[in-house]
Amino acid sequence: MRKKSKSQSKSHSASKAVTRHSLFGPPPILEGEDAAAYDELFGRVCAAIKPVDVIDEMFVADVVASEWEFLRWSRLKLSLIRARALEALERFLPEKLDYDLYREHFEDELTTTLQDNLAEDQTEDFAQTLAHECARNDPEAVDKVNEILAGIDLNMDHILNRAQAQKAEELTQQYVRHEPGAVKLINELLATASVSIETLTVEALRAKELDYIERIDRLATIAESRRNASLHEIDRRRPVLGETLRRSVQEAEDREFKVIDTTPAKGRNAA
Repeated sequence: MRKKSKSQSKSHSASKAVTRHSLFGPPPILEGEDAAAYDELFGRVCAAIKPVDVIDEMFVADVVASEWEFLRWSRLKLSLIRARALEALERFLPEKLDYDLYREHFEDELTTTLQDNLAEDQTEDFAQTLAHECARNDPEAVDKVNEILAGIDLNMDHILNRAQAQKAEELTQQYVRHEPGAVKLINELLATASVSIETLTVEALRAKELDYIERIDRLATIAESRRNASLHEIDRRRPVLGETLRRSVQEAEDREFKVIDTTPAKGRNAA
């Protein structure tokens, strides 16, 4: 007989876990949540608790649902804090960036603006060349660009600010992805300014959001308490189940001995 591989055993356990929790209705999974992760959690809890009857399985279902809810609230809190941290970082970065870091963005922004506002007889190549020379601080190009921008109620600072904001957003996303260059640069900028991500986050969180976080913590605590109560009930039932099993064994033994005692021995003569 061929021995099951580890992956086959794992798949079999997961299938049993899914069958178990399907008895109690669909799992409490919201759109976008990982159903496979829920099934894995259910399987691992079953393996740890080893339910012996349907009552135990009901408590297991409660434990898993409560733990999943606790994890959901924890993720939501983390997402809220992280979103504010990233917004704060995007606001912090623009004024800290050297021009060379966002010059290409400035050139692209300026090219688009010029193309949208040049006379019909001026080509796209002219706009690109003018923007490129302006980005390199060519005095004649700078004067020409300032003249064009003044005619459309814009100025150079407006385009520079947009380019800075774009670069700040790009660096923030790279920082989130843990790209080494962005992480190193941002850490250096934070250190130079004597601030940290935590400081920026605290300053970014408003009273309303702190109130949300407090409510989320309360809901997470409720879910955690329900989970612990179910685990306690499982533990409380174990001695009862053990006593029931012992009594059943004893009754079975008593019946067996009774049958032996009341069965006449072969070959025994009546008195």
